Amino acid sequence: MKESVDDSLDVPYCEFADTIFKHPQLNEVHRTIVGTIGISVMFFYYRKELWQKGRRVLFKFRELKINYKVLKGITGQEIFASRCAVVNVAVEIFLMCGRLNSAVQTLKECDWIINSAMGPCDKMDVLKRHSLLCTIVQEALCKSMYNMCFEVLQNLPGFKESKAEFSVSQYNVLFNKVLSSAVSNRSLSISSTIVEFMVLKKVPIDYLNLRELIAALGHSGLWHKARDQYKCALTLGFYSILDGYMKNILYIPSFMSAVEMLLTIERFMVSNSSIIKLPDGCSQNLQIILKKIFKEEHNSKGKDDYHTAAERLFEASRLSSPKLFIKHLTVNNSGEQVYTLDNNCCVKWLNENINWAVKTWSFH
Repeated sequence: MKESVDDSLDVPYCEFADTIFKHPQLNEVHRTIVGTIGISVMFFYYRKELWQKGRRVLFKFRELKINYKVLKGITGQEIFASRCAVVNVAVEIFLMCGRLNSAVQTLKECDWIINSAMGPCDKMDVLKRHSLLCTIVQEALCKSMYNMCFEVLQNLPGFKESKAEFSVSQYNVLFNKVLSSAVSNRSLSISSTIVEFMVLKKVPIDYLNLRELIAALGHSGLWHKARDQYKCALTLGFYSILDGYMKNILYIPSFMSAVEMLLTIERFMVSNSSIIKLPDGCSQNLQIILKKIFKEEHNSKGKDDYHTAAERLFEASRLSSPKLFIKHLTVNNSGEQVYTLDNNCCVKWLNENINWAVKTWSFH
């Protein structure tokens, strides 16, 4: 939005405030009066869309250490302005001037408070705050500022008390948009934190986003976090197809990434550790069946190539530490590939990883 030519002129209020503050007998009453006049001036520039002039008033508040966020105006509707409304105006002025960091800093300085007993507001103030916060998220997302995005997302109306009715579930699109971008740009730490918050606050998570995060964490060597997110996906029911598999036969869906396949095999080995560790001559190789499953919700690229899925299974065995040995056995009546998981490799894997593996996988 363009500003008028008048924006190039000085702001008389700033000179006025400087003059008052130079007075040797300046006291808190004078400071408050200057602040309330400034609020009215700020609202005037806001209504006229003179954004740069409004910003100069805000900078003068900061320079003179005037806590304008607890003040009201001296004329017009701003006499009745709530604390939320005053902060909203300041934030919008900064945003319209391209000062994203200043907008967020303004919100931080008032602890992101929207409505409180000391500063009650009406529904329109809350709706305006909601709109501003969403705008900040979108702008920060364009700049890949994921930490800022998450900080703002946590303070959307509904996560804290407010007069407006907001269901946190309605934010799932915005949360998942940020999560998807963060995962794609390998900002994995903040991605994991976002997922944890979404689970805690019951914000629906896009299945594909969580799967991509698990794969990215594994390929980045962050196996502990990958396992945590995989367990989260299990808890959310994202891998319901894995429920009820036969004791010594594992069905692995063909849509899985290599990392997901490996974590599924780890869980399978732990659950079958008693069979794997039977005395020589009594043990038997476990079987893996690569299940043909081609569902749009499981594969964002459409129907997966079954041959590629088999390659991912072998990749999973190589990602393991120590490596596992998977051997092709046969093709079943459904045309699905059947493999054996070498028992000696399983024994070695369990011996080296049993301490953390049991703690990690025994809960499922």
